[in-house]
Amino acid sequence: MTQRTTPVITPLTPTERKVLEEISLGRAPAAGSANLNMAPGTFSRHSTLIGHKLQAKKPPLKVQMGFVTGELPRPAPLPAPEPFTEKERLLWQAHALHHAAAAIGQHAGIDQFDLTGDTARLIAKAEADNEAHLIRLGHAYGILTTDDVPTPSPA
Repeated sequence: MTQRTTPVITPLTPTERKVLEEISLGRAPAAGSANLNMAPGTFSRHSTLIGHKLQAKKPPLKVQMGFVTGELPRPAPLPAPEPFTEKERLLWQAHALHHAAAAIGQHAGIDQFDLTGDTARLIAKAEADNEAHLIRLGHAYGILTTDDVPTPSPA
């Protein structure tokens, strides 16, 4: 029997959870900071601390780790706007699990030089605002699970 391992993380503060929620909703730092009535620099500092605590540098991985660790509440289920192919599902999962373009491309079976276009098409089809929002919607559409645990970001 294979045992699932979850990286050890430091719990987020209530403010960090709110910042992570804004990130998961696809909000840019200016919009997220305005929604939380904080300076953009403060929002960015919280985002950096979230990354350290969740061992994830990129926003999509922060969101995925937020769901994996329970720091972010799972979104309510939503019907997908249209069916997604297996290749699209693999690309979606790759963005939730990997930091580097080469690893994302390898996981999804896509040349890393085609990754930007394929990701942009997936974001548009999923009706996401950006990659972090794509991860949230992946959970809402039932495409991603908390069993998809990213490897920690390199130091």
